Amino acid sequence: MVKKIYFFTVLFFTIAVSASFAKPPAAHVDKNKDGVIDKKEIKMEKSEVNTPWEKRADKDKDGIVEKAEVAAMMDAKEKRLWWKHEKVKVNNPIEAKYDTNGDGWLQPDEVKALIRGRHELLKTYGKVKVDTEIEARYDANGDGIIDNGEAKVMKEDAL
Repeated sequence: MVKKIYFFTVLFFTIAVSASFAKPPAAHVDKNKDGVIDKKEIKMEKSEVNTPWEKRADKDKDGIVEKAEVAAMMDAKEKRLWWKHEKVKVNNPIEAKYDTNGDGWLQPDEVKALIRGRHELLKTYGKVKVDTEIEARYDANGDGIIDNGEAKVMKEDAL
């Protein structure tokens, strides 16, 4: 009986001491310190400046990266190279030709092969019709045709 009392006393003391030193994990999110974390505070936490990229994006220096600031930070090259960071779903027979593992998604190496293959066609014919979403990102003038200038950029990105 004494052992049980001792055990529970030690347990209670340990929990009490731990709780007194522990900072609630979300205390920094409660910006207005009202003890309640509302949707606005959660949204602010998700977009607070925490990384060097976010620091550069935060043009008005308010500590929050708004959607407009994110859009402004994404330059043309970042928009073209989205395939380096995301899988690309195979949507047509041209893309399927480059899906070497047959999983229905183009991996970065497969996208590079597609770009190189399309670049070879362009060298042969001088122009290539935009047939994939990937190529559409390189069609700077939006005419539906990849010309020599646009192909040069494709080749650089595929290296």
